[in-house]
Amino acid sequence: MPRVRELIFLGTGTSGCIPNIPCITSNNPRCKVCKLSMTPEGRKNQRRNTSLLVRVDHPDGRIRNIVIDCGKTFYESAREVFIKHNIETVDAVLLTHGHADAMFGLDDLRQWTMGLNLSIPIYCDKETMGTVGEAFPYLVDTGKATGGGAVPSLAFHVIHDSFSPFQCLGITIQPLRVEHGTYSDGRPFYFTGFRFDDISYVSDCSRIPDETRLLMAGSKLMILDALKWTSHPSHFGYWDALDEVRYFKPERAIFTDFCHRMEHSELERYSEKLKEEENLIVDPAFDGMVVPI
Repeated sequence: MPRVRELIFLGTGTSGCIPNIPCITSNNPRCKVCKLSMTPEGRKNQRRNTSLLVRVDHPDGRIRNIVIDCGKTFYESAREVFIKHNIETVDAVLLTHGHADAMFGLDDLRQWTMGLNLSIPIYCDKETMGTVGEAFPYLVDTGKATGGGAVPSLAFHVIHDSFSPFQCLGITIQPLRVEHGTYSDGRPFYFTGFRFDDISYVSDCSRIPDETRLLMAGSKLMILDALKWTSHPSHFGYWDALDEVRYFKPERAIFTDFCHRMEHSELERYSEKLKEEENLIVDPAFDGMVVPI
């Protein structure tokens, strides 16, 4: 049976990325992280759009590569991580929601579909599919392409049931429907996380519904949103995410999706405190971080 062999964090930051350019072109006394990120000792504070690469061992001996979210910085992430780890293919993409930092790199997939003569399956919910069709109509309907440029070959699969698992390259994927803030009229905006091989990935979240908690229960590794120390209308703060770790009690938790209020070495020091005082393993992710499974 196919098994996940390792995870690689392609990005661990917000939509705006870190460093925030105005913070390094001006003297912003409120931000110490952005300028620090430009130094060798602060390098782990450089953060692209939040994204994860799931590497899967298959019985045929070839590793399959599943990308969770293909946002604005996907090209830069791939240029660094794929070359470093000799990764040649993108075999599937899971989209969590229809924001720019999750799906605006879809057009860059043409380099894989053309060069390797592949069609890449894309999995997302109905709402995200609608946003993709509005932003990239030619990706959904190649008849809408203009000019002489090539169009990536993508095969879209809509997740109609957020509570039923589906198969992706032989791996069973359980969608995890959580709230990621609200629309202006107060309706929840939903984000689709994913559970696979006892790993739960929920990188943008302000609330986990009870029915989704049941699907996450028993996860050995949990990857959770922790935008800043305090709560945010559409994200967990660090303390919110830590409450979830105390509730679920996974063997290990990794926090991601940090803004420029979160300094990596400070997060590491607090992780050491949690390990010593509560025996909790809660690590801050960084771009390029490899997690063997």
